[in-house]
Amino acid sequence: MDDARLSVYLPANLKVDLDKMGQEVGLKTNQLVVMALHSLVRNYDKKGSFIFVDLLNPSDK
Repeated sequence: MDDARLSVYLPANLKVDLDKMGQEVGLKTNQLVVMALHSLVRNYDKKGSFIFVDLLNPSDK
């Protein structure tokens, strides 16, 4: 399967945080986003829509 392009608009503060994280860990922002999306899809495959409970109601424990 060929790679596909996806345009996503991010809140400015999220983009800044992703850029900072990428610099800290030595990855490009695009790599972080792809990794996060892979994780989201795999978690959904394993746990179904229950994964969204924590995403939509985050708690700082």
